[in-house]
Amino acid sequence: MQEFMQLDRNLKLRTLTVFLVVLLGSSVGPNMTIYYVKYFGAVITGILLVIVSISGFFGGLVGGYLADKWGRKPVMYIASGMMILGYLLAAAMNSPWYVNPFITFFGFFLANLGSSFADPAQQAMMIDSSTPQNRTYVYSLIYWILNIGVMIGAAIGGWFFRDYLFELMMGLLLVAIVEFAIVYFGMTETFFPTAESRAKQPSLWGGIKSYRSVLVDHRFVIFMLGSIGMTVIFTQPDFYLAAHLGEAFQTTRQFGIQIYGQRMLSVMTMINTVIIIVMMTMFTRWTGGWSVRRSITIGIFLQAAGFAGAFLTESFWPLVIMSVVLTVGEMINVPASQTLRADMMNPEQLGTYAGAFAATRPVGMIISSLMVSLSHYVGNVGIAALLMMLSLVTIWLILRATKMVPTFS
Repeated sequence: MQEFMQLDRNLKLRTLTVFLVVLLGSSVGPNMTIYYVKYFGAVITGILLVIVSISGFFGGLVGGYLADKWGRKPVMYIASGMMILGYLLAAAMNSPWYVNPFITFFGFFLANLGSSFADPAQQAMMIDSSTPQNRTYVYSLIYWILNIGVMIGAAIGGWFFRDYLFELMMGLLLVAIVEFAIVYFGMTETFFPTAESRAKQPSLWGGIKSYRSVLVDHRFVIFMLGSIGMTVIFTQPDFYLAAHLGEAFQTTRQFGIQIYGQRMLSVMTMINTVIIIVMMTMFTRWTGGWSVRRSITIGIFLQAAGFAGAFLTESFWPLVIMSVVLTVGEMINVPASQTLRADMMNPEQLGTYAGAFAATRPVGMIISSLMVSLSHYVGNVGIAALLMMLSLVTIWLILRATKMVPTFS
């Protein structure tokens, strides 16, 4: 608690907004795919989700560029406005009196675009407001808060999404308004562009030049390549692990409850979330004296080994053990990798760097999806071996990046 009270005001408020946004977002967002399939069918839903992902990618790039040109808060104001309007439309189109799934999609599209637009500015403000000494603690705290929000939000969505969708969407609207108020009245600006920078109108060429300066920073580019590997490892529950459990898990009965593939995935997710909530603070203190290089090496290897082991088993208790292993790796790796990412960014272009880094996630998810198709030819053993080889390449890339001298232009 003492460490928390010593944090910058912006960081304290950020923990609050993260909790609120994740709490309501995880109660509605994951279930919207079911909503879209109901009204549009699976094929159209897949296309719509791709559109959302692509727009979010470009929204992050634009938001990162403008966060360095205008400052953090103006970008966050615009993003909050987009989210408020989007959730207002979605709520109005799912009232007890009128339902329109087409405008609902547009509302969520606008809100998701606003969220992606704000993310680089939010990440940059966190770096601005933290110090190298407390940054690991800050990222551990945010990660802990995020997991609590996801756990509670998923429970809320499971119980109330079907019958109380309008009320949940009104909750999202309220959270968006509260977040805007917190940013406007509570947070302070952390970056003040030069008068010359403000005088220049934003332009496509200006954005290209801004991101070109990131691409010539070879150290950060290598780190981003390694981060793609981390994304592939981290997103396995949404891709091959889910497919493996759905096809191969041996249905069993534990504690009087029937556990089949989909439920086993939920069990593993709950184990992961509960361990993080209960033990994250302890692990942060335990690994506090470790170097970032050591934490990332051990963390990535354990997380990949946990998933690879899960691919090779079809039984309940071995999968529970693998869940513990991968979660330990995750708790060691995540704060260290996020701290390293912040340290590698050019302090004068934090928004742009954060925007560029956002591209690693969709690329990693594409690779994860391809692994599902590849499994048809190489089987569980092949995918497990591939994931372990990828983890070694990922570790090598990140360690190589840490040894390079900054090349800020």
